[in-house]
Amino acid sequence: MKFTLFLILSFLTISSSSIDSDVYIGKWEIVGGSIIEIYKDGNTFYGKINKRAERPLSNLNGLDNKNPLKELQGRPLLGMTILDNLTYKDGVLSGGTIYNADSGKSYIVKVWINSDDLDVCYIRAYKSFLFKTFIAKRVKD
Repeated sequence: MKFTLFLILSFLTISSSSIDSDVYIGKWEIVGGSIIEIYKDGNTFYGKINKRAERPLSNLNGLDNKNPLKELQGRPLLGMTILDNLTYKDGVLSGGTIYNADSGKSYIVKVWINSDDLDVCYIRAYKSFLFKTFIAKRVKD
């Protein structure tokens, strides 16, 4: 039993750490049609809105209407940074935040790539012990 658990943990560690940090760089389409472009500046990763969903839930005028800071409510959503200050460790991007323009709130975020398919990544936003995971697929130019 202990040996089996050791093998499983070893496999999980090896598979996640085998993903190079540069694999995250690129455009990722979330179910619904939004595209986030993940890029790297130094050792920090960011993500900006490259394309909005076909049928957005809110902010129909394309502006950051739900932002709690009045001075930011007029900024365009396209090109806006929504993944902020992520660092790469053990095959995962974490330590930063994701901004939800539909609510105007930021959440702790973790991003990881499926080790079996490098064209699939998961974006998990945390609120306390609750979380929501979004699946994104790599956009090929």
